Amino acid sequence: MWGQKAIPPQLTVHDIAARLAQEAEQQCQPSPVLDHSAPREMLTEDQAHTVMQTHRACERWLCPRKASAWNLLVQAGQIVPRPANGSL
Repeated sequence: MWGQKAIPPQLTVHDIAARLAQEAEQQCQPSPVLDHSAPREMLTEDQAHTVMQTHRACERWLCPRKASAWNLLVQAGQIVPRPANGSL
């Protein structure tokens, strides 16, 4: 076995996508591997919570998927938006 190099483990697509998402989040950037488009069907509350977690680096006014999740959770009473400046 002298002189033979160890073969590195094979990375899966999931491994690569997870690393890209992690690196983007560390840089406070939206993930390049997540789907940011508006969902085709209405999200469930559980799905909306997952979207909010996985898209935490996204601005909701720039990410239609996060905006959909946010709006659903506001309507469900799971999120209470802060009042606008000057509002009581």
